[in-house]
Amino acid sequence: MDTKIYDSIPEFLEGIPAHGSIHLECNQEMGEDIFQYIRAHWEAADTAFLTFQDKGYERQTVMEYIRFFHSLFGETRSVEDILEDFDLRDIRKAKIRSLRPGEYTKIQLARVSMQNAKLYFLAEPLTNLNEGAMGKILRWIEERWEAGAQFVTVNSSLRYALMMPGTAFYVEDGKFCEVEQDGEESEAPEEELEILKIPAKSGNSTLLFEPRDIDYVESMNKCSYLSVRGTLYQTQLPMYELEEALKKAGFFRCHRSYLVNIQKAERFEKWTKNSYVLILNNKERSQIPLSKGRIEEMKTTFHW
Repeated sequence: MDTKIYDSIPEFLEGIPAHGSIHLECNQEMGEDIFQYIRAHWEAADTAFLTFQDKGYERQTVMEYIRFFHSLFGETRSVEDILEDFDLRDIRKAKIRSLRPGEYTKIQLARVSMQNAKLYFLAEPLTNLNEGAMGKILRWIEERWEAGAQFVTVNSSLRYALMMPGTAFYVEDGKFCEVEQDGEESEAPEEELEILKIPAKSGNSTLLFEPRDIDYVESMNKCSYLSVRGTLYQTQLPMYELEEALKKAGFFRCHRSYLVNIQKAERFEKWTKNSYVLILNNKERSQIPLSKGRIEEMKTTFHW
């Protein structure tokens, strides 16, 4: 299947109807440019925003903040339901000025959820969230998406873009490139490459990692990265070579863009009807996208 490439922000955003929703891996500057374009060209009454600058009213408690917007927007759900839906019960009495970054994100998402918008722009909606909160946010996004709302999200991690319903993109050379979805893989060269250690760059040095030290491999912007103890290291090896070498060490191609060390997997979960993740038992508790079509293969391969 041919993937889409858009040359500009207007062209990229005009593609929203074709994709349902679009989720972009990009830097903050590009995310801000997209936000400004949407704010200038979409009807204000039809849009809701979670921006990089949103903080809330620092002297209010979380409960006071939610109640204010509950009244302002005429929300029909109860305040208690909103606190539950966005994992805010435990911090309801906390002052907004004392919240951590992920908690700020949750109260702002709760706010935009009370707007009956046609288009939601969300900056980093999954960053700094624990797995419980992330699952709840993904379920809300899916529910609104299925009800006809559209989303534009900007994310620092491709992992997060791939978890949400719609189509994931990344930026390369100023162009917006669709992430290839699962399908037929291109054929690898006939000559197989035997690898005992996986090389990766670190400054002027080449590091050699044992497979057991690698949590997962991520393909991003046509490059491959090894995740080792919370740090990403670029490797010159393409994904098909890494997959061939690492499958002997217990790695599984859980998504077109990800290889995961199954020894590091703690469990896999269905967060929404179309969103599956593998939870790793590393320090970061990494959540790795799991393609729906690869679940049975994984179960069969590892006898789960």
